[in-house]
Amino acid sequence: MYETLINLYNGNLELTKPLTNFPLQKHYQKEYGKLKKQLNSLLDEDGNKVLDSLLEVSSLENGYGDYDSFITGYRLATLLMVEVFQDKDKLLENREQFLRNLIHRPYHGTPSAADDLED
Repeated sequence: MYETLINLYNGNLELTKPLTNFPLQKHYQKEYGKLKKQLNSLLDEDGNKVLDSLLEVSSLENGYGDYDSFITGYRLATLLMVEVFQDKDKLLENREQFLRNLIHRPYHGTPSAADDLED
């Protein structure tokens, strides 16, 4: 049912390159490497195998949360688009007044909405 979203998430429908060049992210990657190396030196071979298994399972578990967050975000965006376009006719009816209120600051000589502007 969510095949397209999952393919997009997995990079099979790559539309743009992801932004992964955050300085704080690099800091945490280095810190992770240091801590893992430190822990590896404290553990024996069996302990290191358990640690690697734990990290792999944790990564897999986080992946499901990532899928859920990704799909939930797209569903929210779609709901917002539907809501906006449901009122499209009303928005177009009030477009002139909306633009006047948004853009124009009243001053002496500003035409009112009732004035015929098509001369």
